[in-house]
Amino acid sequence: MKQNFYMFIDFLKKLYRNRYMVKTMAIRDLKARYVGSLFGFLWAVINPLFLVAIYGIVFGVFFKSKPDPIYGTDSYLLYLMCGLIPWQFFAETAGASSGVILSNSNLVKKAVGFPSELLPIITVTTGIINHLIGVALLLLIIILFTAKLTLLTPLIFLYLFFISIFAVGVGWILSSLNVYIRDVQQIVGVALMGLFFFTPIFYSPAIVPAKALMILKLNPMYHMVEGYRLALLAGKALPIGDIAYLAAVSCVTFAIGGVFFRKLKPGFAEVL
Repeated sequence: MKQNFYMFIDFLKKLYRNRYMVKTMAIRDLKARYVGSLFGFLWAVINPLFLVAIYGIVFGVFFKSKPDPIYGTDSYLLYLMCGLIPWQFFAETAGASSGVILSNSNLVKKAVGFPSELLPIITVTTGIINHLIGVALLLLIIILFTAKLTLLTPLIFLYLFFISIFAVGVGWILSSLNVYIRDVQQIVGVALMGLFFFTPIFYSPAIVPAKALMILKLNPMYHMVEGYRLALLAGKALPIGDIAYLAAVSCVTFAIGGVFFRKLKPGFAEVL
């Protein structure tokens, strides 16, 4: 246990020393994602708007869904956007992280001493930049609809910080496992689809039975989605217990992911 702790501390120091590489490669990946496309960075806005339009029509118009009064708004559109945009951040980073070692196999095999543990971090960093574009759009729409932002709006960046740590830990676990078990990337896609429906994005937690809600709250994304809605729409913070849970799960996942990746990393070059 003590050896794993020192190994992980050394791991973090290595990541810090290579922070410039993370920044450079994240910018490169972001440019590669949009270079040559007609709309470029606008795709970071078009994708969430398209999904909001689809779900908004189905649940807001056809099923006449309404947000719970606790969120301080009657607009199902705002309610939906505040849940969908943070969800997209996690779903995209988790999905991309799972295959990031395989997609950079030449770099991992041929670049002597290349810190492959940076690859999932780069994926998450790219996702954060994309997410911030979506958040800017969301804030603009909230201002247009309500003519104000709540004083607790900055809290969303605390929730984003914790979920980013969580996403890095998940990325380390999934990307390293996927090197040895190539089905992992496919399983992640199915798991994310299921997790989407078990996160209160297009429905209110108020309609979920109490016992089932306790299970839903084990999902860190439940707290991120709720945190965004409460901060942006109602001017409220998550209960302190929920914030503590989100922080604890994120940090533990980050630590476990780091140790897990470090254990599996020595065999990457041979398997790839």
